[in-house]
Amino acid sequence: MAFVTRQFVRAMSSSSAASAAAKKIMVKHVTVIGGGLMGAGIAQVAAATGHTVVLVDQTEDILAKSRKGIEESLRRVAKKKFAENPKAGDEFVDKTLSSISTSTDAASVVHSTDLVVEAIVENLKVKTELFTRLDKFAAESLKRP
Repeated sequence: MAFVTRQFVRAMSSSSAASAAAKKIMVKHVTVIGGGLMGAGIAQVAAATGHTVVLVDQTEDILAKSRKGIEESLRRVAKKKFAENPKAGDEFVDKTLSSISTSTDAASVVHSTDLVVEAIVENLKVKTELFTRLDKFAAESLKRP
């Protein structure tokens, strides 16, 4: 995501080698773990900015609710952004939604993603367990040192 990459580059700018490496990062595929309000919002923004997104949560019911919330939010955005051209607004909503898929199996999707964002319960033990499990399946470029 453009905004994540810029922040990462800024954070790494103290080292010229790290800054050069950070500038080469291309994020095209994003996995968002957690389909609550925050996770759905992250997925929406990532998809609206041209990224392919997989939204992951524990059940299909949660994912259906997340997708419905994303669609409603996109329609509100389109109504304001494309007030003069409602057809373009519908295309924006359809294109953005088509960039979002869902899954209940995080391990099966992290192997082919460029960025994993977690938006799960604020419990360090749960977050650590999640990333420890995902490290076994993630691409080498995503693994923690």
